[in-house]
Amino acid sequence: MEQINEDIWINILKYLPMCDQFSLTQVNENICSYVKYQWGHLKTVTLYREDLEFLDRNRKLMQECLGGWSATVEHLNLQGASCDLLRKWTEYSFAHLRTLDCRMDYNLEEADEETLLLTKLFPLLTKLSLHSSTTGRHLWHWRHLKELDLTWCEYLDPDHFQEIFGSLQLTKLTMLYYGYNVNLGEKVVDITRCTMLEELHLDDHHLLGDFLPRLLNLPHFRRLAFYTRDYYEFILSSVAKHKPLKVQSLLFNDSFWSSERVAHSILHMTNLRRLVLQEDDIDSQQLHTICHKLPNLEELHLLAMRKVPSPSHLWNSVGHCHLLRILNLSSTKLSSQSVDLKNPYLSKVLLNRRIPLTLHLHNTGLDPSKVLRDFDCAALKISFEPIHLNIWSSRFVEIEFSPDS
Repeated sequence: MEQINEDIWINILKYLPMCDQFSLTQVNENICSYVKYQWGHLKTVTLYREDLEFLDRNRKLMQECLGGWSATVEHLNLQGASCDLLRKWTEYSFAHLRTLDCRMDYNLEEADEETLLLTKLFPLLTKLSLHSSTTGRHLWHWRHLKELDLTWCEYLDPDHFQEIFGSLQLTKLTMLYYGYNVNLGEKVVDITRCTMLEELHLDDHHLLGDFLPRLLNLPHFRRLAFYTRDYYEFILSSVAKHKPLKVQSLLFNDSFWSSERVAHSILHMTNLRRLVLQEDDIDSQQLHTICHKLPNLEELHLLAMRKVPSPSHLWNSVGHCHLLRILNLSSTKLSSQSVDLKNPYLSKVLLNRRIPLTLHLHNTGLDPSKVLRDFDCAALKISFEPIHLNIWSSRFVEIEFSPDS
């Protein structure tokens, strides 16, 4: 260790968990000085319950550790915290902390006291992900908060919603999406008090009644994502009824299920630019009708499909999408006929295209070297690079809107 110079030590420390850094402070004075230097420049810190307990038992090390990074840290991740472990932190000021991901111990009796303590410790947060037993009381003290994730807060009291959403100028809100364990009732409509709201993640059964129309009327709203079991058809039909021309992107993750009602709703969204289906089903006639009726479609993603239309049906449908730039068939098993230039449907599509089409074939079972070697067409580009999508849950729908439409 003595042969490693200071610069290398500083670089190594960037990749070590905090528990290892604690241990290194005990090796010798030189290495201890490198660790303390590192603490004085940290922007992101992650502490697990064992780390918090260790600091709580070692007051001197807590002063050196928290005293080092409390003035510089911007992003803090606390896993397994409690009031008892955080009370001593009131001696420190976290002037630059803006993002907190906090998992508190299960504690119904002191949950709101914990929330109040967090608001005092970290008053300038703009982004909070909270896992606790909070009822929601005291959340409104974070006046600068823009993004709030309460996914795992199962004990929220809707009586606090008016105060929370009437006080905070949130742009992104993530609430419950795990089924029918919790029903927030009619007071969920108080979310629309956040007039700056741009994005909402929620369970589908909370989007019934007057809530969805009021949500769609918010001036800056641009993305709705909802975990779904029963109400996806109703929600899509409501969107098609109230704001069809604002819809620019639809993503279905195991949630389209060849629904005739959903397919009919999509036909009203004539400004749709992007359609994504992953681990899903769509029959050939539905795909053909959607492609034929949506002239502005620019991206079509059919990913890990349980059943994909035949090459002739697929290319016959794509032929109607004159503005299509991306056709993504990644993770769907394909035959070589899908990219065979001798296929008359494919040849016809390419002959009539004015805009080059990029076909993504990542993880389709096709041999990249063979396909690329045999393929030479200016109207069609082949890519085996993956397109990464934000798949945040099983069985959900995501709708993106154009606020200025």
